[in-house]
Amino acid sequence: MARSPHERPAPVDLASADVVLAGTQELLPVLRAAAVRAGIDAARMRVVGVDDPPDPDETWDATLAVIAIRRPGDDPAFHRAQAAAESIDPLLAPGAVRVVVTVSGLTRLAPKLERTLTSEVLHQIGVASAWSGFGRPFRGLRMRLGLAGLRASGVRVFRISIGT
Repeated sequence: MARSPHERPAPVDLASADVVLAGTQELLPVLRAAAVRAGIDAARMRVVGVDDPPDPDETWDATLAVIAIRRPGDDPAFHRAQAAAESIDPLLAPGAVRVVVTVSGLTRLAPKLERTLTSEVLHQIGVASAWSGFGRPFRGLRMRLGLAGLRASGVRVFRISIGT
């Protein structure tokens, strides 16, 4: 069921948005390269490792957070992603969009897979900040095939909401 317009976050303008990138150490360079390719200004990015959370007294008003977690074996990464999202919560503005990417321990992110992942994350950002259910971005056949390829390779992309 679609949320009412007053509960939706404001549309995310990637050119002027403050962004927090959090993730495991081997995925942070891939995440940073994808963010720059998507048009996010490198000066407005804050990169945080999941294993070394930010200082609890530090605050920032980022409107977007992208969390990338590598899941070793059969260990579910959702709980780890939830803990990472809660640890970076002081860096985010209320109602910020949080997109989580989980990568299987066996998956190597090839350049073509990185581009597909970037387009899926951008799609999730567009869906999260759409004003209504009718104005949501359409996922064409090419994007559906890309998403199926991501799932087959062990990559999952989803949005989470914490607090308000």
